[in-house]
Amino acid sequence: MLLHGKKLDGPKEEILVIPRQGGDLVFKAKAILDYGNFDKLCPRPTPPQIVKPGGAKTTDPTDIDYLRKLDEWAQQKTHWMILQSLSATEELTWETIDLVNPNTWANYETELRQAGFSEAEGGRIISLVISANGLDQDKIDEATNRFLAAQEALQNAESSQNTEQKTMPFGEPVKDSV
Repeated sequence: MLLHGKKLDGPKEEILVIPRQGGDLVFKAKAILDYGNFDKLCPRPTPPQIVKPGGAKTTDPTDIDYLRKLDEWAQQKTHWMILQSLSATEELTWETIDLVNPNTWANYETELRQAGFSEAEGGRIISLVISANGLDQDKIDEATNRFLAAQEALQNAESSQNTEQKTMPFGEPVKDSV
């Protein structure tokens, strides 16, 4: 896809810097554009089929077991998104997480705690991921304001006179210009 004749370079990285005495810790998060790998590892659960009176088959989206599985699936998807998004952080290595084993994905919470991150710092890291993968109204407003300011500056530049006028519109010299 091209926009204004230019190839788009993908999602912007979000950056979070957490200060430490031994040196600032830099975390990067990038939007997930393709959930295909997640879908292969964790297919979305389907509601069970039920037979209605008269023999018609339908699904039951209110089934308790299905709702439990759907909740677990949504949690796994969130964990996977966090891990994949944070993979933009150079040299970030998880000690107890295997990216192809969904049973290990929730371990990032424990690893953050064990690495000495406070609950608030861990929350900021998760917020970084959410920010990278979402588009909130503040971001839209900020981008819109930048665009409108640039348009106004361009319009002002085009309509302002950059040089001294030498003649009047009717061809007469401007007073004091001769």
